[in-house]
Amino acid sequence: MRVLLLAPFLPDRAATHGGGAYLSSLVTALAKTVEVGLVSLVTPAEELRAKADGNVWHRAAFAPYLGTSPSGIRQVPHQVRMLWHWRRLPLVAAKHWNASLPAMLAHTIQEWQPDVAMIELAQMSQYLPYLRGLPTVLTDHEAGCPANTRTGLGGWGDRRDRRLWDQFVRHYYPMADLVQAVTPEDAASLRAQIGRDVVVRAPVCDVPATPTAPKNAPPRALFFGDYRHHPNPEAATRLVREVLPRLRASLPTAELWLAGQHCDRIAALAATPGVRVLGFVPDLPTLFQQVRLLLAPVWSGGGFRMKSLVALAHGLPVVTNALGARGCAVPAVARSIAEDAAGLAAAALAWLQDADAAAIAGLAAHKWALSNLSATAVAAAQIAQLRALKQRGR
Repeated sequence: MRVLLLAPFLPDRAATHGGGAYLSSLVTALAKTVEVGLVSLVTPAEELRAKADGNVWHRAAFAPYLGTSPSGIRQVPHQVRMLWHWRRLPLVAAKHWNASLPAMLAHTIQEWQPDVAMIELAQMSQYLPYLRGLPTVLTDHEAGCPANTRTGLGGWGDRRDRRLWDQFVRHYYPMADLVQAVTPEDAASLRAQIGRDVVVRAPVCDVPATPTAPKNAPPRALFFGDYRHHPNPEAATRLVREVLPRLRASLPTAELWLAGQHCDRIAALAATPGVRVLGFVPDLPTLFQQVRLLLAPVWSGGGFRMKSLVALAHGLPVVTNALGARGCAVPAVARSIAEDAAGLAAAALAWLQDADAAAIAGLAAHKWALSNLSATAVAAAQIAQLRALKQRGR
């Protein structure tokens, strides 16, 4: 069976954001059983990596991602183009529109003749009209509205954009033969919004054979993410201003490390005692060896939190809130959940002050990940659904 994957970025194990690593794990498992083709929007750096690295694609075609705002005088035409598309599309969807991609899809379908298509993330559903005649599975990652939907035009602009997202979802999602979400909560929300069944595709993550050793790390917490994505700078700022002072009041040596690309957006936080802004760290296993726990609550967005899954998979205990815990039922010994700053600080201190307890929690996290984050099992379930769609046709 041939499966065509349509994605807004390159599925890449070395991606600087969770979505790229997540799709890479899934696709690698899918490719053991089916042929996978890719049509993707990419940045120049992603296209270079795709061409340089060995990969699983039986066929690949790339269109440039035009959503990045250029610097200098070239920024004005870009902003005009985005505002023009914003007449009818939510801004993130407009940033992921490339007029050359429909022809690229048509050519790939004609030449490669896939059996089914998988469309990943809400913004790519706008290409469903160009997949007519091909059974389609749309997987929503954030309950119909990506979290990074700040327009920069104030409250009015953001409210208008949310209305556009609602219209966008109601218009495009019914075009898919099967709609999937990544958490039960998101599936329930989408069912109510579009009035049809939505199934859940479980999260996947690569799990190393050997876990990290939080017992050997100093009393140091970690938060990481791509700071272009609004929930991440929002969370980092609240952790520094509201949670870290409570940690240091009880444990003066406690530190909070902030890692991830585009850290210029949180650079001012580095002036706070106990904070270290690292920037992008390509070697996460080594980074995890230097911290006692992941401190990763979030206050906006949907979907599951890839950062938490990656940390758990490496044997690092996690402190988060209910929104950050969506999508996976981790044993309480490996993950603590609290809602306010005082509760988050108390949960983190339990492991920052007790290295042995952190070690026990880390081992429990790794054991859970081995049993629950298997890409092979998730890929098998996805392939069964794809085969059923292929047999049923439209």
